[in-house]
Amino acid sequence: MTAIAVREALAVGGSVRCGECPAIGLALPQASIDGLGLGDEVRALFKTDALGTAIVSLTASPRVQALAAEMFSPPVAGSAAQLLLSAHAAEIVVHALFGERGRIALDPAADLQRVRLQSVKARMDADLAYPWSIDELARNAGLSRRSFNQKFQMAYGESAIDYLRARRLDAARDLLIHQRLSVTEAAFRVGYAHPANFATAFRRHFGYSPSRCQ
Repeated sequence: MTAIAVREALAVGGSVRCGECPAIGLALPQASIDGLGLGDEVRALFKTDALGTAIVSLTASPRVQALAAEMFSPPVAGSAAQLLLSAHAAEIVVHALFGERGRIALDPAADLQRVRLQSVKARMDADLAYPWSIDELARNAGLSRRSFNQKFQMAYGESAIDYLRARRLDAARDLLIHQRLSVTEAAFRVGYAHPANFATAFRRHFGYSPSRCQ
């Protein structure tokens, strides 16, 4: 596998390949890299100020292989695919820079499980209006209902249902404020079939009624 780091965002036409190996291009803002604590390592890839691109060949770990597979053939489409791509790209940067220094313990089974959880989370983010159920989310993650609930809680600090509810309500508030939708329209747009239930959930989450956003 080859990772290509570039100083500035570039438009690339067609597939990017290095010989017979697929290549992953990563163009991330310097502020984001510094925020991850990786600024010095990334800048070290560029030997001189005149060099705009650095290409590094890597021995791909099982984790990076799993990430790359989903980047080249994402299990979702549209905005969900973009979310998944961004998450995987950031993680590949960390693995590429620190993997050889032994700072990341690799467990193929746990890695695949995390990829599946990330994919499920991306699907929820991409289609908040869909009537997601725990059983369906667990099936998508390849886990039992109980195991999915436990592992999602451990990975993201809240249950899948609480996460989905918060995302729906946050999105609804944005619709009310920025698109000036009615309370009923906003409720339907984020998956609430009954505006009264939406208003109750909104009030509990934010501490005020959705009508205050209009």
